[in-house]
Amino acid sequence: MSLYQKGMLAFALVILIAVATVLLLVSRQAEREFRQYALLYSGRVQNIGAALIAYYRTHGSWAGIQEALPTLAPTAGGQQGQGGRGAGRGGPTDQAGSAEAWDFRVADAAGNVVAHLAGQPGTTLSAGELAWALPLAVDGETVGYLLPDAASARSVVLGGPEQQYLARVRTALWTGAAVAFVAALLVGGLLMRGIVAPVRRLTQAAEQIAQGELEVRAAVATRDEIGQLGDAFNTMAESLARSQAARRAQTADIAHELRNPLAVLRGTLEAIADGVYSPTPDNLDLALAQVQTLTRLVEDLRVLALADAGELRLERQLLDVRLLLSHEVEVHRLALQAQGLTLHGVLPPALPLVSGDSDRLAQVVGNLLSNAARYVPAGGEVWVTAVGEDQGVTVRVSDNGPGVPADDLPRLFERFWRGDPSRNRSTGGSGLGLAIARRIIEAHGGRIWATPTPGGGLTVAFWLPGAEARPSPL
Repeated sequence: MSLYQKGMLAFALVILIAVATVLLLVSRQAEREFRQYALLYSGRVQNIGAALIAYYRTHGSWAGIQEALPTLAPTAGGQQGQGGRGAGRGGPTDQAGSAEAWDFRVADAAGNVVAHLAGQPGTTLSAGELAWALPLAVDGETVGYLLPDAASARSVVLGGPEQQYLARVRTALWTGAAVAFVAALLVGGLLMRGIVAPVRRLTQAAEQIAQGELEVRAAVATRDEIGQLGDAFNTMAESLARSQAARRAQTADIAHELRNPLAVLRGTLEAIADGVYSPTPDNLDLALAQVQTLTRLVEDLRVLALADAGELRLERQLLDVRLLLSHEVEVHRLALQAQGLTLHGVLPPALPLVSGDSDRLAQVVGNLLSNAARYVPAGGEVWVTAVGEDQGVTVRVSDNGPGVPADDLPRLFERFWRGDPSRNRSTGGSGLGLAIARRIIEAHGGRIWATPTPGGGLTVAFWLPGAEARPSPL
């Protein structure tokens, strides 16, 4: 069964149960109240009421009525027997046989029971009971009430006109129930169609995306749960499209990064093999440099692949970040001086301990310093600073180079992205250093970001949680 068919079946069952329940309750209630009405205005109850009114006229009150009931009830019963069907009133036929077979209560004008044929007075009639009691009036003033018991109403046998009336009521109820069922089913069908239609559109869009048409989007016309599902679907489709575009770009980037060193390596080896170049140390060093470039690129890709799969292993231990940074500053100081750059290490006497992999964190700092060295011109300066904050350690690598445009800052940590449009390796590297740094920092439970350096330049900072701190949410 389709979703529409299941929905309509569910609607039909719910509507049928609701209509049948209302029909049965209304039908039973209508018959019960009609019988109650018929009983109140039947010949027997009217005769008992007339006897009670005569008693009140004679005595001026209900005093002694409890003792007088056994004598009043037979009188009323005898009158009913003489009057046939309610003394010509056309009421329902009584089947009780005598008034004594019935139980009834007599109450005064305030609803206090002053006489009870089969019990004792002293109770008070409720508002519902008063609504169904027969008023007893003397000279236009209500002086009391007569209330037969519920069993008396059930014992009433209705005559032909009364039976026909109840039959018409039942017919009207069944007709109304059928019309209500059909109308509700039609409305349910329209509502179900409104639910199923967007689901079908989502299904069609999903099938198109499964076939590779990632530009397809689902039309969203509402803000309910179906509309939210459509928004989520479109967001997913956009993410898939971006992922596919990123994969294509990454494949092209990898091919580009591999092509240049392979071309140089192939040309050098072919020249040596053809005798154009002699196998001197200088010529072999040129080929070896390209092999080293390829090795670094493959290793960088391997690290990123492990990080993407969540399998980047960290040899965690308690680390003194100050010692690690001091060591890295000294290691890179000479390399930066050779490029005409000055490296400053501005570190406090002590920093909170962190739990991390010293080799991986040293790789991050090295990547940041190498990145700064590529872009800062000769005569520039680079600073490595650290401070304990937010229950952890924040490290900043700043320079006074040309900086990065604000629009490009979010892209700094993308793979193979370089600020140099010419994609020249001599100035732009492989474009994987900052991407690897981000993965390593995130694997440590930290975060990394880039901001402009005040006065010009670029600052790349990362935060690591302290050994006793919980990782920061990404």
